[in-house]
Amino acid sequence: MPARSITPDTTGLAIPAETISVEVWFRRGLWVASAMAAIVLLCYLGTMFWAANELSPPESVVSAQSLMLVHDGTLYYDLKHYPYTVSAYMPSFYWLESGLIRAGMSAFHAGRLISFAALLGLIALCGRIALLYTDDRHAAWVASLAAASSSLLGSWGTTGQVDMLAAFFALAAFYNYARFEVRGANTLWIAGVYGILAVFTKQTMLAAPAAIFILLWMRDRKKALWFGAIFGLSVATAVLAINAALDGRFLANTVFANMNPFSAAKFLVQLRYLVSVSFGMLVIVAVSFGRMLRGRALAPAVYLILAALVFLGTAPKIGSDTNYQIESTLLLAVCAGIGLHQINFFQLYFERSKSWITLLLIPLALHMAIGYRVSANALLARLMNEKLSRAEIDQLRPYVQPSGGLVLATDYSAMVRLRQRIDVEPLIYNLLVSNHVIDPEPVRRDLARGAFSTVILAEDVFEPKQVSDAEFGTLPASQLDEVRKHYRLARRVPGPFLDVYVYQPLDPPVRETLQ
Repeated sequence: MPARSITPDTTGLAIPAETISVEVWFRRGLWVASAMAAIVLLCYLGTMFWAANELSPPESVVSAQSLMLVHDGTLYYDLKHYPYTVSAYMPSFYWLESGLIRAGMSAFHAGRLISFAALLGLIALCGRIALLYTDDRHAAWVASLAAASSSLLGSWGTTGQVDMLAAFFALAAFYNYARFEVRGANTLWIAGVYGILAVFTKQTMLAAPAAIFILLWMRDRKKALWFGAIFGLSVATAVLAINAALDGRFLANTVFANMNPFSAAKFLVQLRYLVSVSFGMLVIVAVSFGRMLRGRALAPAVYLILAALVFLGTAPKIGSDTNYQIESTLLLAVCAGIGLHQINFFQLYFERSKSWITLLLIPLALHMAIGYRVSANALLARLMNEKLSRAEIDQLRPYVQPSGGLVLATDYSAMVRLRQRIDVEPLIYNLLVSNHVIDPEPVRRDLARGAFSTVILAEDVFEPKQVSDAEFGTLPASQLDEVRKHYRLARRVPGPFLDVYVYQPLDPPVRETLQ
């Protein structure tokens, strides 16, 4: 029987040649997967700049509000006068996006560039955090790759919404805490600054600062109290100061008008999507989580628990989308890489062990395969939707002018492209009218007197249908009645998701034939 080939490693310890061979092939597999993830991200990047229309309805709302900030110098509105739109997020993203708009970028592309830059930073941070807690470059590579190959992160990382930037600040806060905890670096104050930036980008990004406080409490209660007091006082002072300067409009928009009803059906949809696209990471984290809680990787495990709680508490909200899963998905990627190290997956796999742990290569590969497949479908959908959106904009252009009367539209992308503002945001407006936050009479009166030069809805009001979807953008019943009485159906325009119906004031009061 031939003798086994033995090769010394850098520490002088003997490593079987078979182990080196397996490790080399494993790294080659990671390089191939990384190249595929890079190609997918480049495709997302290409569609991000090519698409001239919205990639999500909230992207249009945020872009319109940033444009209105550039043109009017105002962001948060009193909900008693036009424009009836809610600036639902904290100001950081709006400020950055409006700055890029002033520099000459289109609103959509400005927001997407911010999100993509944040995505690249997040991929790097996932690996850096995993490396801190494992000192294992394979674990760090897997964590970054799990994030880079996620279809959820790729999609939202090229959409101009606040979520990716907020997640970047949150993960940067935790990374700097990890440097303080693991390396003893003087970075706790930097963690606090990033935590504040996260909250001032999206108000629900509380998992990271909460995790830092809990972890500090477990090791040094005095330091935890100082951190919590300074962080809480800084956020509260800034919020109250801004709210006072805006006569209460800041909290009215970011808190009170943002309390949408919850839906059990929405919650189930969110859970199904999370399981379908993150199944591989969920399996890895599930089998390694106990070891993480008992080992040096307690901190990222605590952060994952809190991020999951925030997700469970906000995902059922009407109007929510899969972007509510971003922080949890990032932490799953981090904890998957760390978890594999904690249960000695890499060592056992390189040694060709017969342990069941080596079978975790299957869910790891499955996660990447699902990510590439779902991303391919998402990219194709973007291409088709953009072509339909461009045709739709061309047909709506004669009815929507940058100046001239009020315009009421459920098609927010058209408002950004053709008008650069929103006069009424029907979905949130209807919800707030239902909750008696907004008085519907001003808009009803303006509809009755034909003050809106154009009304664009996703329904034919002359052939009403019962709609049970709470996220269907429409108007209160009394206002729909005024559209029937005082407007004619001018055109039906096919859209990428729903057909839209264009109404104009009756002059003469005869309904035209549907085109």
